[in-house]
Amino acid sequence: MLVAIEITTSYSFWFIPFCLLLGVVYAGIFYYKENKFEGTSVWLKRTMLSLRFLLISLLAFLLLSPFIKTIFNKVEKPIIIIAQDNSISIISAQNTAFNKTTYLENLANLKTTLSENYEVRSFTFGEKITEQPTINFSEKTTNISQVFEEINTKFYNRNIGALILASDGIYNEGANPVFSAEKTVFPVYSIALGDTTIHPDIILKEIKSNKITFLNNQFPLEINGFAQSCNNKKTTLTVTHKGKTIFTNEFSISTQQQLLEENIFIKATEVGVQRYTISFSVVDGEISTTNNTKDIYVEVLDGRQNILILANAPHPDIKALKNSIEFNENYNVTTSFFSDFDGNVSPYNLIIFHQIPATKTAWMTSIENEEIATLYILGNQTLFNQFNTLNTGLIVQKTNNRFNSVLPSFYENFPLFTISEETKKQLQQFPPLESAFGEYRLKENGYTLLQQKIGSVISNNPLLVFFQKDKQKTAILCGEGIWRWRMTDFLKNNNPNAFNEFINKTVQFLAVKADKSKFRIISKNSFNENEEITFNAELYNNSYELINEPEMAIELKNEEGKKYNFVFNKTIKSYFLNAGMLPVGSYEYVATVKLSDKTFTEKGQFQVNALLLEANNTVANHQLLQNLSEKLNGAMLYPNQLNQLVGMINKDNNIASIIYEETDLKELINLRWIFFVLLALLSLEWFLRKRNGAY
Repeated sequence: MLVAIEITTSYSFWFIPFCLLLGVVYAGIFYYKENKFEGTSVWLKRTMLSLRFLLISLLAFLLLSPFIKTIFNKVEKPIIIIAQDNSISIISAQNTAFNKTTYLENLANLKTTLSENYEVRSFTFGEKITEQPTINFSEKTTNISQVFEEINTKFYNRNIGALILASDGIYNEGANPVFSAEKTVFPVYSIALGDTTIHPDIILKEIKSNKITFLNNQFPLEINGFAQSCNNKKTTLTVTHKGKTIFTNEFSISTQQQLLEENIFIKATEVGVQRYTISFSVVDGEISTTNNTKDIYVEVLDGRQNILILANAPHPDIKALKNSIEFNENYNVTTSFFSDFDGNVSPYNLIIFHQIPATKTAWMTSIENEEIATLYILGNQTLFNQFNTLNTGLIVQKTNNRFNSVLPSFYENFPLFTISEETKKQLQQFPPLESAFGEYRLKENGYTLLQQKIGSVISNNPLLVFFQKDKQKTAILCGEGIWRWRMTDFLKNNNPNAFNEFINKTVQFLAVKADKSKFRIISKNSFNENEEITFNAELYNNSYELINEPEMAIELKNEEGKKYNFVFNKTIKSYFLNAGMLPVGSYEYVATVKLSDKTFTEKGQFQVNALLLEANNTVANHQLLQNLSEKLNGAMLYPNQLNQLVGMINKDNNIASIIYEETDLKELINLRWIFFVLLALLSLEWFLRKRNGAY
């Protein structure tokens, strides 16, 4: 509603008479004693003079930068927000009292009635919150807290009258909605959906297992189930692989609520992504059975990286190294003395020397020829003259057979890999190592991770240094006694995690082989059923430069043999594919690309996992809705009470329209109609002058 219109200028209104005076003067010059209009009627002459006067006065007034100020009173209706839970749990409990069609019709009527006096905004929520959606009760998860977060963000500083929250009170993502609603200032009316009846139900809640294991190894399965209202009944736990039962156990249920727990070991007998089905048998009277079964996928790899520790004599360092390296299941550690070693170095990815043999043997030459990574640990039994002939990159000129107790000091800007700040902090508090006293000289460009620290003085001598020559990697630890580091870490922290990280980061860098393949597919091997399946791909030319000129295709195939074919999209220098969402199951893929006259192929596997969060709990939590509504000055109602909501909202005096003043300020010269007024004055005067013989 328009309240007032005002015209203001950037200058004083005392300039307006000068604008009028300018119009009078200008018009007078044109028409006073103008002999061209002799014989023209007086009224016509006065009309043209008035047109010229108005035109010049108006133009002069516009030079004062006038503004037109309009003041409106606007009325903002209260906003009533309806948020409908769209998750599967609303209908999965098979509540016979709930009629989906009738409920949706009543909800639509409620929106129509409220729209007469309020602004109604509708949303659904589950995995995400959506405005003006289709209600089909199909979403796999429920996040009620996001409703309050979204409303407080989207309708910030708006006149929210009330929130109508239609849900069963079950949430399996996000925070507790009672806490998320703490900043909410509008009333919340809950519509309590779902079924609160506790039916007999066997629930397979969680399965813990390794994501990766190795062929012929046994991997653990930790199975956690739950039985409710199944007193004096029995259920059988079964684990199957490719239709074959590999484990079974029967549980007798004796209480109203009982945990069903089982820890077993499964042997990995086939390479690739393997699906194992874990299920509890259905008991009498059980309504919801989808939560009885789950699939897990385990990737079985053919072989570990093999690491050999060679020692001159027994030493506690060897046990400390072996335990920490084998903490990572990707590594298999073998230990041997120099005198017992058969000389076969081919099976190993990394060889760790604790001290060095007295003479350089033929198998040590094979290490260089086969470019096997090495780690040397130098100590009291090291023959340094022999070590200096190994061409490792470091020369140690030892004097007087003396040793120093040296502490580790991290070298800044170490480029090869990263160590966590917590581990760095722990290592610098560890006891000293015994290191040879002498001159340390780098023959080649090396990367120092640890420097020797004697007392409070950090020397230039390396304690741990890495070399990378061609394809062979070498590291040298210039001190022995690291078993004390592992023991100290355990005594201080009740675990050797810092020492394990330090050793495993070192071993991982040395043992890993550089990927020199020209065609690479980069993707996860596990997706949830509500995730989009995405792939990244890289193609290199003969100079190992990224290119993406050729077309790249991929074929996906599920367990039933159904195929899905896609073509990758090209990015700046690589490839990307979004294959969308796929049904639950295990898939194989074959990607192909042709570069010049050669075709490259990359194969792999992935699985799409079922989301069963909604099936794990189907008992409605109306108490949560009641607490939420009472806390926020609303009320909880049932679906058959929807018609009462309109009256309750209408009676709430706090739900009222807001009248606020809105001011609109515009420059007069920017108004389009001003231009047409000026044009009309000028055109009419010109026409009359031409009509009467002037110009």
